[in-house]
Amino acid sequence: MAESNKLSSEELAKLREQLKREAANVNVGNPVIAHETEATEEGAEKEPVSSKVITVTVSEDKMKAMVNLSVPLGTEAYSVPEVVAALRSNRVVLGIRSDLINEMISLGQYNEDTVVAEGTEVVPGVEGYYEWLVDMEKRENPDIREDGTVDYTSMNKLANVSEGDRIAIYYPAIQGEKGFDVMGAEKIPRIAKDQPQLRGKYIRFDPDTNEYFATISGKISRNGNVIEILSVHEVNDDLNVNYGTVEFYGDIVINGNVESGATIRAGRNVTINGTVSNAKVFAGGDIVLARGAQGKSRISARGDVFADFIEYASVDAKGEVHANYIMNSEVRSSKKVLVDGARGTVVGGFTHGLSGVEVRTSGNYNEIITELHAGFGDEDYMQYDTLNKREETVNNELAAIISEMTELLKASKQRGATQQQKDRIYELNVKKDAAYAQVDDITKEKHELAVRMAEGTNSYVEIRGDAYRNTTIGIDAAKLVLHKEESCVRFICRNDKIERRQAHLDKKEEA
Repeated sequence: MAESNKLSSEELAKLREQLKREAANVNVGNPVIAHETEATEEGAEKEPVSSKVITVTVSEDKMKAMVNLSVPLGTEAYSVPEVVAALRSNRVVLGIRSDLINEMISLGQYNEDTVVAEGTEVVPGVEGYYEWLVDMEKRENPDIREDGTVDYTSMNKLANVSEGDRIAIYYPAIQGEKGFDVMGAEKIPRIAKDQPQLRGKYIRFDPDTNEYFATISGKISRNGNVIEILSVHEVNDDLNVNYGTVEFYGDIVINGNVESGATIRAGRNVTINGTVSNAKVFAGGDIVLARGAQGKSRISARGDVFADFIEYASVDAKGEVHANYIMNSEVRSSKKVLVDGARGTVVGGFTHGLSGVEVRTSGNYNEIITELHAGFGDEDYMQYDTLNKREETVNNELAAIISEMTELLKASKQRGATQQQKDRIYELNVKKDAAYAQVDDITKEKHELAVRMAEGTNSYVEIRGDAYRNTTIGIDAAKLVLHKEESCVRFICRNDKIERRQAHLDKKEEA
């Protein structure tokens, strides 16, 4: 049975010739040099090999395949099927354009690479997104009055909504379409993600229209995907000691003055349309003083502070401090202090902005000592040094705890632990966990301090008008006392020394 399936010598010779001809037609890469094949049988004439060479090149990303045809000799001609066969022998199976191959052959495009197959590109998806119908962005600049002063009431950065108002429309993610390279491999698009659903106590979602609505009237704000709509506590009178302390988790609006002995604490923003005199105002957001603060008032905000004037008062803000003028006050900002408007003066006191201080005029003709400071100072370094020492102490305690625990555990494993040893191991475990918690807290404090100090890098003090004698410029730990009047100067710190530059006069000057 096996012998009957064997091919004769003549059949094997014919088969070899057939395979050689096919190989010559689909050869890729290096050109084939024509040569004679062996005779099919003794004495027979030698049959010439085809002069046609098809070279296939696939792009690096496998999205294109190119064909290069050598010049055929004599009457030889290429055919579309043999070019397709050459592509397939190089694993090019998709996107083959027979019309382009036919055009190559018809036009006699030889010895040049021609793209004849292209993959299908991925169609990227579209991420889900919200179209916001309420502007909840902060205003960056206050309005300028006709007389050149700054209207900080325009910086009230809260948006209002009424019950039933549309807040946002959600557009769900649209997934992309996969593609293929010329070798048939799938190209999968990145999964388009949906946004988390909005959350909030006083909002309603309509699944049919993907719209969000307010269910009460109030001030609206957004933190990530959490929407807050808060009512406002409004006082249409002067606030004095008879009111005591006014506290509200939302926004507070005082339409009169805040007088001596009064205290305001707001979870969010405070707007005072009168004057603050010898009172205390604390806000979890911004503080807007339509007039200003005076008489030993204490103003503290986790956001920005805006005031027409600050006189004999203390101001501390995590955000920026904006004022028309500052007199004999202590003002500190974790960002910048910007004394704007036609007056734009700081006279006396201490004014500090971590990132910078910008004023129009510093001091006056009476040469009152006025200190302007930017960047970080000795107290920051001292705090950092204290944290390092605390960290070292706790790490030493931790090392001692772990060493003792290791010895006790080793001894108990060898001889068995007594009840006293078990109690000690438990006690050490509690101390170890407490020590690790201290290390985490110290690390967090050091990081926060490092971030704050980084924000003070490249800090500056800029005086766009006159800087009078006895103005003290401080940047980081460096200080410079002006012994004569100067103008239009920016002070920076380089190598622990304060240097002068030309002030950056811009649109603020035109105001």
